[in-house]
Amino acid sequence: MAKVVDKDAKRKHILRSAMRVFAEKGVANTKMTDIAQAAGIGKGTIYEYFSSREELFESAFEYLLRKIKAMMVSQIDESLGPEDRLRQGFLAYLDVATMQIEDFVEILLDFWAYGIRNKNNGENLALDIRTRYQELRDLTIPLLEEGIQTGLFKPHDTYLVASAIIAAGDGLLLQWMADRNNFNLKQAAQTILEVILRGIRNAT
Repeated sequence: MAKVVDKDAKRKHILRSAMRVFAEKGVANTKMTDIAQAAGIGKGTIYEYFSSREELFESAFEYLLRKIKAMMVSQIDESLGPEDRLRQGFLAYLDVATMQIEDFVEILLDFWAYGIRNKNNGENLALDIRTRYQELRDLTIPLLEEGIQTGLFKPHDTYLVASAIIAAGDGLLLQWMADRNNFNLKQAAQTILEVILRGIRNAT
């Protein structure tokens, strides 16, 4: 009897294997044969799940972002008020981003750099970074709007404030990457978020 293959599980196995190779070799230096070897399959098997190297790389990028987003959302307590949930979400993003989940930060930055280089070279690698930021804004804006509606926050442009909060998180991650032993990421995150919240919070 032919062995039944769980195609979804096999596809995820290939993506996880790709992450390990990306962390070791870098995105630009990774070949399909490297991923096949890491996954313990033949190179031809990869093409049964991904039509091209570009599709595999794009799928790996999206897989990584979905995983991080799911872990971040799982750490938010929906019973809390909007400010506390905003704080939880912000700190959770930085927390899961530094937990060495398939070397998240390094691979993500490597993807960005690789995607930009390819775009400038006229190659087609559609890493949808714009959607990634929009999804983060979609998590943040409702909390800001709820804060305004309840009188906790002053009226403000929620799109711009959400963008500023996300930018602050990314900026802190870059500084932490540059000096992990000395840069206190959690303390810096708590401080910068409090500065932002103080600017939009209604006086009591």
